[in-house]
Amino acid sequence: MKKFTRFIVYVKPCLGYIAAGVFFGLIFGLSSGFGMPTIIREVLPKIFSQQGSENEYSLWSIVGIAMLIPGIFLLRAISGFLSGYFMTYASLEILRRIKQELFDKIQNYPVAFFDKFTTGDVLVRLTGDTAAVQNVLLNFSSEIFRQPLQVVGALGYLIYQSIENGNIAFLFVFIAAVPFCILPVQIIRKRLKEHSRSAQIQTSGMAQIINENLDAAHEVRVFGLQKQQSENFSSANVLIKKLGLKIAKYELFQQPSLEFLAAVMVSVTFVYAYFSHIDFSTFAAIGIALYFTVDPIKRVVRMCSDLMKTTPMFERLGEILDWKSTVPDPENPVAIGKVKGDVEFDGVSFSYNEKIVLSDVSIKIPAGTSCALVGESGAGKSTFAKLAMRLYDPVCGDVKIDGVSLRDISGRDYAANIGSVPQYPVLFNDTIFNNILLARPDATADEVYEAAKNACADDFIKELEGGYETMAGERGDRLSGGQKQRIAIARVFLKNPPLIFLDEATSALDANSESAIQKAIDKLMKGRTMFIIAHRFSTIRNVEKIIVFKDGNILDFGSHDELMQRCQYYRKLYERQMSK
Repeated sequence: MKKFTRFIVYVKPCLGYIAAGVFFGLIFGLSSGFGMPTIIREVLPKIFSQQGSENEYSLWSIVGIAMLIPGIFLLRAISGFLSGYFMTYASLEILRRIKQELFDKIQNYPVAFFDKFTTGDVLVRLTGDTAAVQNVLLNFSSEIFRQPLQVVGALGYLIYQSIENGNIAFLFVFIAAVPFCILPVQIIRKRLKEHSRSAQIQTSGMAQIINENLDAAHEVRVFGLQKQQSENFSSANVLIKKLGLKIAKYELFQQPSLEFLAAVMVSVTFVYAYFSHIDFSTFAAIGIALYFTVDPIKRVVRMCSDLMKTTPMFERLGEILDWKSTVPDPENPVAIGKVKGDVEFDGVSFSYNEKIVLSDVSIKIPAGTSCALVGESGAGKSTFAKLAMRLYDPVCGDVKIDGVSLRDISGRDYAANIGSVPQYPVLFNDTIFNNILLARPDATADEVYEAAKNACADDFIKELEGGYETMAGERGDRLSGGQKQRIAIARVFLKNPPLIFLDEATSALDANSESAIQKAIDKLMKGRTMFIIAHRFSTIRNVEKIIVFKDGNILDFGSHDELMQRCQYYRKLYERQMSK
């Protein structure tokens, strides 16, 4: 039950609607389980007994009595509708709150979250799992109170008849049948849960296959991977089908078994009624009461089965909601405002999956210093930058800005002080203007245009058919790699932060554009702390300081000229690249 009680917090705001649903469900249950048997047993026999006698009822009396039956069904329909509506409203509102918190949580989780959960898995949990839970909750919420209350009404009538006639056999029939109603649920509960969880895991795997295939459309065609991709998808697809059949097998077993039980109960009641000389009207009333008892039990059993199927989904949603951030916000954050930009690493170590990528790194970078991070692949450059951006927290040691630990600063406050241009920037499927504007939503149009000019993007944007109103396309795919990088650089110009991180921001540009961008970056460096992850030495010729990484350690720190004189490893890297 713990997996379900986790979600009670989302139920509390909807208690009013749930109470209304329960009230109308009570009316529905009583009108169904008690009303109809009473009419058949108490009212109709008395009416028919007066046929042909002096006390025969008039036409209008008969019409009025006849209207009791549609009246009961009308009351049943209205109360059932209102009960279902209020419960549906509550369930949809609960799901809305769950989905909103899921999405909000993901927005605030650090990059480390995506080391654990793949994009396809997160997508399935946000859409597929919540949709499945929603379907079950809609059915569950509309029936969970109506059907048990209907059982209460019908059972109440059975008790009344048993006491009135002195026959408790009908109760024994019902009581004896209850274990057979519950047994199917107990038998299949464990199997359903296991198979449903496996199905959801496989569905997440399939979503990841689709996601990777669409993202790698170019590579799939260039390397002829179509057959391999189809085989991977086919394997996942077949496995999901097999799991679906196993789930269906256990589900489909329930309803026929309960229907058979209901038929047996009616047969037993018929035999007993006949030999006990019970009149037909009493038998018919009890038969209807038994129907209104067994039928809702059958529905409740089916709902329990559906709920068992969603148990793994609740668990999967709970895994995201309860995931402990590896970069938590402090309870009492230090207000920093706009920082100067002094960056300090104090004995910092970091590891990915127990593999150490930075080891006891200590360095101080004065505010306004432009730094290049150089070294071979895997030396720790990118990890150093991610720690400085607080996308991760170090395993040991501390990273500070202006003498304040990043752990003591609100993530939102710190993010307001940094700008970044990744090697492969992503644009949203919006206008180019809005893609630049997102860096500072309160900026004026002139400021956006100026930022684009500084990033050498204004000319190519104006040449597009829609100019700044041109849609960038999904992930910005309507633009070239160099154009996307210039849009990303324009964002940094617009935001104008004191801390800037560039991951080879000119790698996708042609020679002319690179030269222009380099001048823009040189302008951007002034008065700001900047870290440039360098893969080509030509892009860092104007930086003030260079940090040399080797095997997760900082080997040296200084200007280009200083390092060429004293750092043999740096000189070797530089000469090897310049000789190409």
